Amino acid sequence: MIVQEEIKTYLQHHNKVNVIIAGATCSGKTTLANEIRKDFMGKEAVTIVSQDDYFKDISDIPRGKAGYLMDSIEAFHQEEFKQDIEKLLQDGVAWMPRYHIPTNTRMGKNKIVRSSRINVIEGLHTITLVRNIPHTICIFVDTDIEICLSRRILRDTTQYNIPEAIIRKYWNHCMLPIYQRDILPQRRTADLIIKNGGR
Repeated sequence: MIVQEEIKTYLQHHNKVNVIIAGATCSGKTTLANEIRKDFMGKEAVTIVSQDDYFKDISDIPRGKAGYLMDSIEAFHQEEFKQDIEKLLQDGVAWMPRYHIPTNTRMGKNKIVRSSRINVIEGLHTITLVRNIPHTICIFVDTDIEICLSRRILRDTTQYNIPEAIIRKYWNHCMLPIYQRDILPQRRTADLIIKNGGR
């Protein structure tokens, strides 16, 4: 896969690489991160950090007319995320939060994370937030937006029992506008664009 080849090439000339993965909700960011870890298993340690762990509690997330703006960059503890990533990469270790998505609450900042030669940082806005850290390969997962919606419907109906009609309304009035305004522009500054066909 092209991402793994890029990582191997980078590590031939540097002692570590930070892989930043951004893209729409349900575009395959986490899947790609886990594939990188699997492909390097037994060869290189891989640390994965998710922006989702830095969601604010639901009471602190901004709201629009159609509901909470969960995909908005303002829904995250942005400065804390950036500071923790910097500490992880500078010191080799950092305490990071755990987030319980079903209740939209932080469970505490008690997860110890250690850096590796390959550090993968994935999330909706990661290129915007941390692209200036050194030794980076910035990746945008470019998945057809209708595929993202289908995956979101499947996930939210099965895991959280949310009716499809509500998901579609929220998608059209909240998620899609945020994607077009704030998430998709990261594609222009990515080093790699990975087309995800929706397997």
